[in-house]
Formats: sequence, structure tokens, C-alpha cells
Amino acid sequence: MLGIRIVSLEIHGPEGARTIDLDHSFVAVHGPTNSGKTSLADAISYCLGQKVEWRLAFSKYVTLCVLQIRIGRKEYILRRPLGKSGGEIEVLNIGHEIIARMPVKVAKDNPGPTFSDWILSELELKDLVDSDEIRALNSRSTRLTFNEVWPYLYRMQSEIDRQVILHAGGRDGARRTLFELLFGLSDPKVRILETQLKETRRAAKEQERRLVHIQGFFSEAGTSPERAAAEQEDAQKQLERLTTALKKYRTEITEWEKTRSALQERRKNAQRLWRQASAARGQEAPSPQSGQVHHNYSPQQRWNSACCPACGQDLFPGRASAGECVLCLQRTPKTSSPSAPVHSAPHTVVPGQADEELKRASAELGRALDALEQHEADDPAPARLALIELTSQRSACQERISQLAEGIAESAKLQELRAGINSAKEQTEHLKREILTVEDQVQQRGQILMEIEKRLHEEIEKISPPWFEGSVKMDRQRYLPLVDGQTFSQLGGGVKAAVNVAYSLALLRHSTAPGDVYPPRLPFFLIVDAIRKNIGSNESDKDFSSRLYRRAFTATDVFSSHEVGQVIVLDNDEPPKGYVPGKQFKDVRLSHEEPLIPGVSHKDTGEDPLS
Repeated sequence: MLGIRIVSLEIHGPEGARTIDLDHSFVAVHGPTNSGKTSLADAISYCLGQKVEWRLAFSKYVTLCVLQIRIGRKEYILRRPLGKSGGEIEVLNIGHEIIARMPVKVAKDNPGPTFSDWILSELELKDLVDSDEIRALNSRSTRLTFNEVWPYLYRMQSEIDRQVILHAGGRDGARRTLFELLFGLSDPKVRILETQLKETRRAAKEQERRLVHIQGFFSEAGTSPERAAAEQEDAQKQLERLTTALKKYRTEITEWEKTRSALQERRKNAQRLWRQASAARGQEAPSPQSGQVHHNYSPQQRWNSACCPACGQDLFPGRASAGECVLCLQRTPKTSSPSAPVHSAPHTVVPGQADEELKRASAELGRALDALEQHEADDPAPARLALIELTSQRSACQERISQLAEGIAESAKLQELRAGINSAKEQTEHLKREILTVEDQVQQRGQILMEIEKRLHEEIEKISPPWFEGSVKMDRQRYLPLVDGQTFSQLGGGVKAAVNVAYSLALLRHSTAPGDVYPPRLPFFLIVDAIRKNIGSNESDKDFSSRLYRRAFTATDVFSSHEVGQVIVLDNDEPPKGYVPGKQFKDVRLSHEEPLIPGVSHKDTGEDPLS
């Protein structure tokens, strides 16, 4: 497994930047309260993509954090500004050339790689922690990132006497899974199968919820899927019958309309020829009308009820009597007419040929009018009434089919949901069998937990907490320590914090001595804030805190010569006597006069140094 080494940290403040050399296996950062110890650890966390609640001075005066880091044999520079622009981390090589700018969080409009993807890949944990197979299942609740790994590497002051690796937190299931993956107690295949099982159960539960909703729909409608389908089938057949009948009546009416259009066209042509013949005769002849035939023309000629243009006599409907006006041949012409002026122009003799043409045109016009009148007398009124009635029935039928469509659609969904639920149940049973098969293989790894338990017992025995009776076990369900039969939450404040440190050291030591078959994957790195938190100040307590400090220091023995891995401890007090700065040990002193941020003292921040 690869180790992490913080080479240096730059803090950019009002008076430039302060660079802190941290390139040692064991780093002790110490100083009084509010001198910047926790802010230093937070700055490291921030550059590694974590969310940080800054102290007042840091959030007010610091503009940029720069972290030089070594992962295995590779070195990088990580730059992350504070404020709104801190959503991205800039990664540079040791020559200060930009490699990438990566977002801390997954953006909706940019689903590309994040900083978590990058650092997990560098730590060779990507396939284990956040594999593409897990991502493909699209289950957010089972997604793991570097944020879940970091609590194993940074024991925060606010958590060190409250929880062990946050196993009791809201993300208990995810962190438990991560523990099993990091230490070979589980298998990525099991995780994928468990995720598939979880998603299958979730899908089945959602389908069952929708099934209840649809069944409620049919219950409220007073019907059933089968009845709705039968009603729709009957309505569809009725619609087909109505459509066939409508087609018949429409055809009948259409043919009648076509014939009438043809007859109307014939009448127009006859009227045009009659006007031409009338004009050729030399005077305007009366237009024939239905049933009004002139005695000098064909019996089919029609006349308008009008006045003669020459004598002004009315031309009444009906046959003309002998001796009456026949277009100004009247013996006793009227002297005036209310409808037209009397013209005294002399009668023009119409040539015989023009007279014959007018007769033929009048006859044709009469026949056209008779044919049109006879056709209109045969108007298909019953067909029209039937068409109106059938159209109304068809609209009602279509509306009924539309109303039934929702029920039919819900019926189809119902059948689909039932099939989906049955399929999900079958898939669930199949996945359970597969998980049991793989877990049977994993059971052979029980020796791993015994080895971790052995190292935890060794660490607690070395620090020898007050009233320790010598019993140390690991909870096989949650992987938390049981000291003298007491759970972590039952221990006293100082002892609880010390046991938490011992637990982290045991995991670190186990990772430096990997097994041959299932090597642990926890990176060689640990920050402990307030390593001697809540430990008293009498002689017994001082001896206890010295033992704890010594165990943290000796944890670096395995990887110190390889310049990989690192332990950083934060404490109010100086290291115990005997710790000499050198290649393995670095002493970082902070004070109220020289706090972490360059150019900023407590009188600038308004903070109480003793708070």
C-alpha cells in the first residue's frame, strides 16, 4: 500500500506566505490554545478536498493554501484558494507546471473527474473504493469517495473522544463497508452484489407502491382491468360500425352533391348561351324560368316576371294569350311601368337565324333548370339526418374510448408492475445466493480480524490506561474496540481519546505489515489532533500521556527509512523529553506571538488566546 507524506504547507496571509517544512516521518505541532495548531491540520484537509469550518482568523486573513505532497514516489503541489473560488483544486507537478484543475464536488453540468477520483487513483484505491461498476449502478447511497477514507487518516479534536472512525455516525453502513474493503474483510464483488441487491429491492418497493396506487384507481372507478378492457373492446367495435354507416351516408350525399354541381354548371353554360343568342337577336329577351313557357318558343322556355323593354307591359308568369305583347308586338302597349322606363324606339326586326338560336338556347336553359329542380327535389334529407345522428353517436363513442384509455393504460402498467415485481423477487433471491457464495469465501479471512485485534491489544497494553485489566476485543459486527468488556462510549473521557488513538495506531501498524493473500489498503498516514486530550496533569497521568506519545512516535519505525508515510500529532504541550529533532522527527512550535498566519496576531483577530 502507498503512503502519504506532507512535504510542506504554505499559508498565504496579509504579509506574504509562510512555508512550514513537514517532510519528516513524525511531526509534532505544539503550542498554546488558539495558536493555529488545528488550523494547520485543517489547511492540510482543505488542500485534500475536505470541507472545513475555519477559525475566525483563518477565514478572515488567509487567501490561499498550498500543499506539497508525496504519494509513494510521486510528488505534487496542490493549490486551493479560500472563498468562492475554492470549489476547484489546482494540481501541479514539482516543476510548478499545471497538471489539472479539478472540482471538489461533482457538478451537474460537468460530470467529469473530481479531486476525489484523482487522489484515489494516485493511492491505487479507485477500483476498490469507487469503481466504475459501482458508479454504473447509479446508487448514491453506496458511492464512496476520498471523503470516507479521510476520517481514517485524520483524527479530529472534536471527534477523538466521541467516536472511533465515525462508525457510529449517520454513514455507519458506508464506513463499515469501507473498513471491510480496506482490510480485506470483504470483496469488491460482494459490494457490487450488495449494491445490486439494494437497488433491486428499492426498485421492487417502488413498483409495489405504484401497484397499490393503480389498484386504488380501479377501486375508485368501480371497475377492474378486465372489465375496462372488455368495455374498450365493445366501444371499439361500435365505433367501427358507426364509421362504416357514416361512410355509406357520406358517399350517398357526396354523389348527390357532385351531380348537383354538374347540373349547376350545365345551367350556367345554358344561361351563357341564352344571353349570347339574346344579344345576337338584337334585344334582351326575358330569361326563361321554371314552368313559364312562351307560346312562340319551345314548351320548355322560361320567363321572368318583368316588363317589356319596348312597351313597358308586365310579362306575367304563365302562358301568354293570343294578341298580347310578345316583346313589343302588343296591340295595346302600356304607357308606363313602375319597374322600367317606356322606350319608344322602333321595333327591330330579328333575323330568322338569330330567332332560331334564341329558341334553342331558351329550350336548353329550360331543360337545365328542370333537371336541376328535379335533382334538388330529390335532396337526400334522410341521409343528412342519419349523418348528423351517427356523427353525434360516433363522437360520444370516441369520448368513451378516450375515457377508457386511461384505465387501459393503467391496466398495462399494472401487468407490467406485476411482472417487474416478480422479476425483482427472482433477482433478489439470485443475488442473495451469489452473496452467500462469495461471503463463504470471505469467511476464510476471519484471521485478518484476529490479527487486527491482536495489534489493538498490543497498542492498548503498551499505553496501559488507568485501571486497565488486560482484556481487549474487537466487536465482530461493527469492528469497534471492547476494553475490559466496555464499549467505546462507556469509557471515560481521557481513556476514550487514548483508546481511539491506539485504535488508529493499530490499523496503521497492521497496514505496514500486509498479509500475503489479502493485503490491507489503508494509506500510511495519520494526523491526531490533541493526542493527549482530557488526560490529567498528575504524575500518573503524565506517565500515561508519555506512553501514548511514544507509541505514536514508534508507529513510524517501519516506513521512516523509506520516506513514505507520516504521523502528525498536535498537542498543547511540548513533546516529552528525549525527542530530538532530526530526519525522523520534526518539532513545529507555534505561539501567540508567532501564530500560524504570517503577519497576524491575536490582537488583529479579536480572539481570546485562552478561549
